[in-house]
Amino acid sequence: MSLLQTNHNPPCNITRASHIVLTSRDLAKARDYYTEVIGLVVTDQDKNTVWLRGVEEIGHHSLTLKKTSGKPSCERIGFRMFQEEDLDKAKKHFDKSGIKAEWAEVPHQGKTLHVSDTIGTPLEFCATMKTLPRMQNSVHLHKGAGALRIDHYQVLSPDVLKSAKFYTDLGFRVSDYFVIPGTEIAIGCFMYRKDNPHDMVFLHRAGPVYHHAGYIVRDVHAMFKACDCAGNLGFGTSIEYGPGRHSLGHWYYTYLRDPDGHRTELLLPAVQMTDIDEVPGVWEAKEGFAVEAWGLPAQQPWWEETSPFVGVEPVAPHASGDPVTLEKWLARRAEERKTKA
Repeated sequence: MSLLQTNHNPPCNITRASHIVLTSRDLAKARDYYTEVIGLVVTDQDKNTVWLRGVEEIGHHSLTLKKTSGKPSCERIGFRMFQEEDLDKAKKHFDKSGIKAEWAEVPHQGKTLHVSDTIGTPLEFCATMKTLPRMQNSVHLHKGAGALRIDHYQVLSPDVLKSAKFYTDLGFRVSDYFVIPGTEIAIGCFMYRKDNPHDMVFLHRAGPVYHHAGYIVRDVHAMFKACDCAGNLGFGTSIEYGPGRHSLGHWYYTYLRDPDGHRTELLLPAVQMTDIDEVPGVWEAKEGFAVEAWGLPAQQPWWEETSPFVGVEPVAPHASGDPVTLEKWLARRAEERKTKA
């Protein structure tokens, strides 16, 4: 297949996935979920906003929850740049490319730039934010999964390669592609700036829409503790998919939904990818899209239910594919048992 080429001399230095802004109908309930189940720490709050971070994070927030009376949505996904001068370089690059980019005032962040990618995903770049002491050694204060840090985002896109090129032009490298078996048609693309396989992930569906953010947890025990806390605190039905193990990156996972329906993946630290001779893996997607080492397929809502981006209308792809959902897999197994009886 025709592989995307990374610009190794990008116009600015983006370092990692950094923070996300979600809206919530019930801030108190959402705060309880993210602190007691996911294990994030509340940095600050007022009647309309809650700012949270992982126990390893020094940045003021990796998740901002804003109160809404409308449909819960994702306002923006955020990336960090290395220095503030990179923001000026980015603004110059976007202006030259005809991409609208505007400066924004955002609480607890330094200079901040707003822009949308090729398919309309709303992005936010900053180089600095207020810092606080890490809490990884305050183990007696850790709750739920004790989530360490934000890792990546997944966005659904009607054109995966078109979406991904915006990021490879900005210096993102591709760790993996999913392709339809027997073809060179890409239906998934994993991209990174830090030293693991993913900061931004695109999968082929109607979009752009926000699918999930991933948070790193310390070990499998932390993942199961999140599930136990969810069950004991009335969030048991929020456990949507997993635990299981993805093949790509070699990590365990569990997906959960917050009270507003926003999805979070808990995952263990992934493989390291740093050297220039790392080349993208090209994988044929088994059972529709999924590439799993073990575990049951995802149920249908995992594929179909997402969070809209504020003010962005999704576009349907020419063909959306037909992933094997848990519901279809169970029906097929039942039919096979009948045939054998």
